[in-house]
Amino acid sequence: MLKLSKQSFKTVSNKLKELARPLDLELFNYHFNNGDKEDLITEIKKYQNEDGGFGNALEPDFRLPLSTPMATSIALRHLNIVDNSSTAQKIIKKAVSYLEKNYDKTRNGWYAVPKEVNDYPHTPWWHYDPENKMTVIDENWGNPSAELLAYLLRYKDYLNRFDLNSLVEKAVENIQHKKKYQSENEIYCYLKLYDEIDSKKKEQLKVSIAEAIKQLIEYDQDKWQEYVPLPLDFVPAPEKERFGVSKSKIEANLDFYVKLIEKSRDTLVKPPWGESFYQTDLKEAYLEWQGNWTLKILITLDNYGRIEK
Repeated sequence: MLKLSKQSFKTVSNKLKELARPLDLELFNYHFNNGDKEDLITEIKKYQNEDGGFGNALEPDFRLPLSTPMATSIALRHLNIVDNSSTAQKIIKKAVSYLEKNYDKTRNGWYAVPKEVNDYPHTPWWHYDPENKMTVIDENWGNPSAELLAYLLRYKDYLNRFDLNSLVEKAVENIQHKKKYQSENEIYCYLKLYDEIDSKKKEQLKVSIAEAIKQLIEYDQDKWQEYVPLPLDFVPAPEKERFGVSKSKIEANLDFYVKLIEKSRDTLVKPPWGESFYQTDLKEAYLEWQGNWTLKILITLDNYGRIEK
């Protein structure tokens, strides 16, 4: 069993301080240095708009300043870890109001981004297709709708007119009706929903999530340098439900991450989807991703006790 050495952790930490955006640095400080949660909340709030939603390139791959359900889901994912703060609760309440107002009844959920995304730098997968009236991301309902529903369940006291039970039923039906699962990102969103629903609904979702992971997960370690769904993407902490994911492959994935950080510690870990999409006006986004991706790996290693203390 490999562990990230103290020296390597120190080296990559210094690189994060040098290159990561302030938000990711505050997330790092909160997780590893007992950082002040109010400092983290302050950074998250910088991405919130007057309508309560989030934008302003919180998701690095589209630079749209306007609020979007996708960026709001990312913000709530971060706020989720500090939501015992009254400051965070005020921000969350406004975000819930934004989600209520932007709910699409015909979709029984949310579209990830509006057409205005095309007016700003963005990677191809975030391009809004006027003919289909959505992006390719929206071809899979659960991203971000399943995750947003998870947060509405968590913060239901701020809701005014939502029938949450009906929406949860529809979310369960949407995944149960699938025979072939094509988006690991959709399943990551369903995992957030799984964390928030009651035990009865958990049982209903469990079989479908396990089947989805079985179809999507990449166990071939020769392919792990590519952008593929790894075991730890589905089981990022030991207390999480494993859904049949191989324990030995989780351990192998942890070893892989240790080696990856050791190899990249003098820079940062480069995201596996490559740099080709980030030329000219998206270069800043690629650097932001390096800080974000490195942080994600470090937190996962720490969750499993794979960093020397």
